[in-house]
Amino acid sequence: MAGKGVGVTWGTNMTNTSILLAALALAGTASSAAAQRVSADFRLAVASPTEQVAGTDLDTGLGMGAVISLRLMPRLHLYGGWDWLQFPAKGVGGVDRDFEETGYTFGFRFEQPFRSESGVRLRAEAGGTLKHIEVEDDDGNLLADTGHDWGYELGAGLRVPFGTSWSLVPMFRYRSLGTEFRGTVPTTADLRYVGFELGLSRHF
Repeated sequence: MAGKGVGVTWGTNMTNTSILLAALALAGTASSAAAQRVSADFRLAVASPTEQVAGTDLDTGLGMGAVISLRLMPRLHLYGGWDWLQFPAKGVGGVDRDFEETGYTFGFRFEQPFRSESGVRLRAEAGGTLKHIEVEDDDGNLLADTGHDWGYELGAGLRVPFGTSWSLVPMFRYRSLGTEFRGTVPTTADLRYVGFELGLSRHF
């Protein structure tokens, strides 16, 4: 009888342990799936203005930025971030100037599976921006500032996964910012450009 009792206890413990392990496995899977809802992107960018800004021709700009996104639905994400772009230019008399656009981005992202076996996804973004333009000389002295104004952006590209949580994200982007330099006589300083970005994305 004692041996039978030990066998029953052993069997019960094994069953309970199996149930506990299965529950932990399911919880881990759910936690992992929930964690994948959040991602962070770091981007490097090159951009070409489509027109003059305040009567000045800008050269090709370079910049960087970071974005956090939250998956709302299987293909729909909400994103928000910050970035900085610097456009060199020649001022009056050939004096070098830097036009720097800095500020925030936010909007919606749509991702559509492109090759299911590889995990590659088509990515499209549409959103708003809240940015300002500063003009600085070679010594970094501030010469003019527009103050923050609203704009918009459109983007399209790919998300190419590698490893378990990382992706490369090449994208083309168009941005438009309508603003002006404040002063005694306000000067229109609308900035529009087309850019290419290469991002590194991490899913959590």
